[in-house]
Amino acid sequence: MFGLSLKSKDRDFKENFNSFLQNKNSLNNSVKDDVHQIIESVRNEGDQAVLEATNKFDDRRVFAVDDLKISEDIIASSLDRVDKKIVDSMYYSLERVLDFHKDQLSGIHLNSSKGPIGRRSRSLKRVAMYVPGGKASYPSTVLMAAGPAISAGVDELFLTTPWPHGSVNDLTLAAAYVAGIKNVYSIGGAQAIAAFALGTESIPKVQKIIGPGNQFVAEAKRQLYGEVGIDSIAGPSELTVLADSHSDPITVSWDLMAQAEHDEMASSVLVSTSEEFITEVKSLIKKEVPLLSRSSIIKKSLRERGAAILAEDTEHAISLVNQIAPEHVHVVTKDALKDSRGIINAGLILSGSDSANALSDYVLGPSHILPTSGSSVFNSPLSVEDFIVHSSFINLDESSKLDEYDELVKNTSILARAEGLTAHAISAEIRKKKD
Repeated sequence: MFGLSLKSKDRDFKENFNSFLQNKNSLNNSVKDDVHQIIESVRNEGDQAVLEATNKFDDRRVFAVDDLKISEDIIASSLDRVDKKIVDSMYYSLERVLDFHKDQLSGIHLNSSKGPIGRRSRSLKRVAMYVPGGKASYPSTVLMAAGPAISAGVDELFLTTPWPHGSVNDLTLAAAYVAGIKNVYSIGGAQAIAAFALGTESIPKVQKIIGPGNQFVAEAKRQLYGEVGIDSIAGPSELTVLADSHSDPITVSWDLMAQAEHDEMASSVLVSTSEEFITEVKSLIKKEVPLLSRSSIIKKSLRERGAAILAEDTEHAISLVNQIAPEHVHVVTKDALKDSRGIINAGLILSGSDSANALSDYVLGPSHILPTSGSSVFNSPLSVEDFIVHSSFINLDESSKLDEYDELVKNTSILARAEGLTAHAISAEIRKKKD
């Protein structure tokens, strides 16, 4: 079922493992030119370019951008078309997400400074969130994106999501209502990113764009970074499970299948020190997949992006996981908590068998918008910090009375003259404290 099976003791393991990493973490750049064209069209033609791209790629017949904005009445009425149990679960999820991210504010002091030298912080005023809507509905992403932004104090939240063929996505609209988002647009793809990054006649320019999307969305975010803030360049979703002979093959097999059903590009990887365990998991997956509603997607995902890797020992297994640097790592070994401490490269670390990744996708609290494609080496999950900007703050008027001020001047002068910047040196020297 897994497209790739590797054993660390094989002579060509290192070569094959490195090839797997390169293929897994590579993004399709064939859309680069198409995305660039869309961006430039939106930059030059504004609303008209957004309309043309939306009608073309989503098979719509819309004649004004105003028709792409969803009225508050339609957003509110979505609750009548969604099962109350689902809506209640949305409120439950959002409450947990808000609780988790509000705690992150404890280390952030908005609009404040500390002494003569410190930091002033403020929340962003205007943010757009992209929510996929092509192959499936993802109301959970609305809640996971909105929660940190709301906790940070963002003034205006905009939601944009594709409506292929003009089909109304009631689940996404209901989630928007639950999160209190009033500005919702039925725009997808690169044109949505360009519209909110650049601004058009009808769509406001925002300070930051967040949320996952397909390769066109990812490429648009890549090209527009610098003109607008970007949370990350999201690739396909990923899960790596670290297991041993003590792990439960039933729960692990379902975790891997759950990951694979996201889409065909999702990556499900099993790293284990037990060959017997790997064999059992493979057998269970082979048995259960044909019975699932998204079996064809799961099969293709496992075949093209899945891997089962046999490691020499736990230390080696942990090393392999850190090299993969996946979006999610689920540690289900005998000493899961201890082994989890060895994981340094991951967007989310789940420790213990009961810490199912599915729970983190919906209700545990941390945002499920996480670094992918190996970027967990240098990037972090979506958090309150993504919506806070800082300015360093200096006020030395009071400090000028201190003896240390002359030391600041002296050392500035030395360093400036060493760099040949005489004006810098004199600018400091003329402020030397007078006795």
